Amino acid sequence: MLHLMNKIILKPGKDRSVFRYHPWIFSGAIAKTAGKLQEGDLVRVYSSDNQYLATGHYQIGSIAVRILTFEDEEIGYSFWLQRITAAYHMRRAIGLTDRADNDTFRLIHGEGDNLPGLVVDYYAGVAVVQFHSVGMYLERENITRALLETLGNRLTAIYDKSESTLPYKAAIDANAACLQRIQRFIQKHNDLFFVVFDLAFVAADLVL
Repeated sequence: MLHLMNKIILKPGKDRSVFRYHPWIFSGAIAKTAGKLQEGDLVRVYSSDNQYLATGHYQIGSIAVRILTFEDEEIGYSFWLQRITAAYHMRRAIGLTDRADNDTFRLIHGEGDNLPGLVVDYYAGVAVVQFHSVGMYLERENITRALLETLGNRLTAIYDKSESTLPYKAAIDANAACLQRIQRFIQKHNDLFFVVFDLAFVAADLVL
């Protein structure tokens, strides 16, 4: 959650990489913080002269912030939907999504899709999600919803495979889990057939 007091101020000269759109803030670049920062929190990043630079997820370690945006914007569901939809449209434009000879592709590749800490692979109707940061893990419901809205009936399930990808210091017990099972069935009404979606959110452990 982004609190107004969650703020990081950089040392003089340490904003140069941000102006080059580097997606990370290293801990050694930080002059001071404001607010009670916890791992996974959204945090606003400022230069030494109090100029807004970026917003990202705070984490404990040498990489202190994974930047989500260089714009002063709200990080809500519409943000996640826009980013995930853009990643899908880019892959569709280069011919990865609709090939007759291939039904697997990497939908989201972290920093390459302006979603640092998130990897999503698509396997023949199943989206396999890996959260590499606590901040991304805490957004898993929004990310699941955005995947459903973006991919629609291309999806049969969404699985979380983050048990080995989250930071080892994070106090999160992430097991392989099904985030979403999607059941489709046909209803008939006045001689017309409708596809009905049952989109129940589940978190059942998987036996792989």
